[in-house]
Amino acid sequence: MATAAALVHDIGVAGLLLALGIVAIGAMTQFAIGMGLNLFSVGALALIHPALSPGPVLVLSFLLSAFASISLRQDIETRLLAISALGLAIGSVIAAGILLWLGAEGLPRALGVLIVAGVALSVAGFRCAITTRNVLAATTAAGVMGAIAGTHGAPVALLYQREEPRRVRAALLPLFAIANPLALAALAYAGFFGVREMLASVLLLPGLLVGYLAAPLLIRVLSPAAVRAGLLAISALSGLLLILKG
Repeated sequence: MATAAALVHDIGVAGLLLALGIVAIGAMTQFAIGMGLNLFSVGALALIHPALSPGPVLVLSFLLSAFASISLRQDIETRLLAISALGLAIGSVIAAGILLWLGAEGLPRALGVLIVAGVALSVAGFRCAITTRNVLAATTAAGVMGAIAGTHGAPVALLYQREEPRRVRAALLPLFAIANPLALAALAYAGFFGVREMLASVLLLPGLLVGYLAAPLLIRVLSPAAVRAGLLAISALSGLLLILKG
């Protein structure tokens, strides 16, 4: 049976402190901008110790997104959130079909190319209206990406990039609160999330708390232009990592 003490011994005090710092920065970014914890933390924590990622990151992202969604509840557009949940479900089914019939080879790279192209179009001035059809399309793409490549946010972030920062957070954070448990269930079913990973999640909670408490300070200094730049930068990085992964 895994114990917290044994896990800390395996990770090392220095490694654990570094992991807590990474989580704090990722949590602060996600709460302030709407995304960033998964993308910033998954790879870095995996390099420190395999038990720290991806399951614990999904747990922390869910907790942060759920608590943030409560504070943003008056800004959440419930009709669009319901459409987003439907899009995630459709995308997950599509991804399962793709993986079943075609395999995963080359798919992350193709998704990454599409995201980078979307960022380039956005920088060039292209924009999409927030309509039922576009939200369903973006969240369906997010569902496909999340199942295949472990990152959900970029398609929705590109759709909402020109909106007010609070509306962006109210769209993205509830989405992650729905998407992360689905991904965790898949990991648990496949045997990649168990007692050790749950203990790792608990060990990383102080970093999440620090990032959560520090995020309002960052929100106060971020302009809408800065939020848009952050969304585009994180989306572009997500796409580039998918290209390299593929």
